[in-house]
Amino acid sequence: MHARSHRVRAAGRTALSLALVSATVLTTQLTLVAPAAAALPGLTRVTSTGPSNSDWKTWQAACPADTLLIGGGGRLNGGDGQVVMDTMVPVFGTTDVYSVTGREDDAPGFAGNWSITATALCAQPPVGWEHAEAATVWNSNSSKTITVGCPSGKQVLGAGVEVNGGLGQVVVDDLRPAADLSNVSFTAIEDGTGHAGTWQLRGEVICVTPPAGLNRVSGFGVLDSTPVKSAVATCPSGQRVHGVGGEVDSGAGQVRMTGVDLLSDTQVRVTAAEDEDGFAGNWAPRAYAICA
Repeated sequence: MHARSHRVRAAGRTALSLALVSATVLTTQLTLVAPAAAALPGLTRVTSTGPSNSDWKTWQAACPADTLLIGGGGRLNGGDGQVVMDTMVPVFGTTDVYSVTGREDDAPGFAGNWSITATALCAQPPVGWEHAEAATVWNSNSSKTITVGCPSGKQVLGAGVEVNGGLGQVVVDDLRPAADLSNVSFTAIEDGTGHAGTWQLRGEVICVTPPAGLNRVSGFGVLDSTPVKSAVATCPSGQRVHGVGGEVDSGAGQVRMTGVDLLSDTQVRVTAAEDEDGFAGNWAPRAYAICA
C-alpha cells in the first residue's frame, strides 16, 4: 500500500505520462464536465480522444491542476474486435493522468484505423486517499486472477489494470469491484489462439475514507451470441459516478472489452466484442458504477 498526502512521482510510471506511443498525433478532443453535485468536492470528468490510425498506441486524459486522480476508464473507437485494450491505469505525477493502451491482436491484425478515448475522474484531495497495487508472477498460464484490497475503514473509488507481455494476445476479462467496495478483482485470459510467451497481470486500486452514500451499482447485458453488445450501470437518483468497472461473463478469451467508460455523469457503459473468428457460445457484459 502506498499512501500519498502530497504529490509524489510514481517511479517507472511517470515516463508513461510524458509519451504517446503513436508516431503522429493527428487530432485531440478534450472535454471537461463538472456535475452540479457530487459526494467528493470538485469532482470533474476529463475526456480526451487521440489520433485515428493503424498503430498500437497509448492515450491519456489529464486532471486539472490542484486535483487528484480518483479513477478513470477508456474505450476503443473502431477495431472491429481485433484490438485489445490491455492497459487502463492511473499515472501519478506533477499532473495525474489516466492512461489507456490498445494493441491489435495477432496476425493478421487489423487493417483499418482506430483510436482511443481516455477518461480521468478527478477531485479535490479526498480524505484518506491511498493507492495500492499488486501483480502476478510472470509465466505462461492461460489465465490469471489477482485481487487488490483497501485497508480497514477505506473503500475503493477507482482502479487500473495492466497486462505486461501479452502483445495483444491476452484480454482483460474482469475489472470487478467487490459489492462492499473493499477490493477489486482482476482477471486476464489468453485469446482463442493462445500466447506462447510469458506475461503478467497487474492491478491497482485507489482507496479513500468513504464519502457519504458510496455504493456499487451493476448492470447486466443480454446473455446470447450477439457479437457486439453493451451493459449500462446507472447511479441512484441524486448520485454521480466516482469510479468504473466491468467484466465479460463466459467470453472464454474470445470476447474482449472495448469500452469501460462513462456514458454520462450518472452512467457507466461497458462494451465488448467477439474477435474476428467469432465465438459460438453465449456471453454477456457487465458494467459497474461506483456512485456517491
